[in-house]
Amino acid sequence: MALKSFEIDWEQGKETIEYEDDLTFGELEEIINQSVDLSDVSKPKVNLPKYRINVLSKVLRKAPFPIGNKDAVNAIKSKVAKKIISEVMKDYPLMQFLEDWMVTFVGTQGATSTRIESTTTSPKTSVGINTK
Repeated sequence: MALKSFEIDWEQGKETIEYEDDLTFGELEEIINQSVDLSDVSKPKVNLPKYRINVLSKVLRKAPFPIGNKDAVNAIKSKVAKKIISEVMKDYPLMQFLEDWMVTFVGTQGATSTRIESTTTSPKTSVGINTK
């Protein structure tokens, strides 16, 4: 885990935001479990606001507002919150984590449903080919 930082416009000037770029397996599992309803695996229901607020309240280490507090994160002005979310979510793309969960549940298609055969072929050459 490493700390990353960036600046935001805050009240009278610039302030630094610091956040951890990686969570523990357990922390991430807990956040996803709270944010995704897999009662129907073919149609997972994702609560994006809950996911974003849970990630922010867990990973922020330095900010000009109380960290670790979901109410404080909710009280941030929209433009500032958007900037923070866009920076932090680069390291926490929900789609990647959902794909990892689904592989755990259904396996990979290549491993479960396709037969692999090897075929030897010569690659086509582009030398001397005329096109009209």
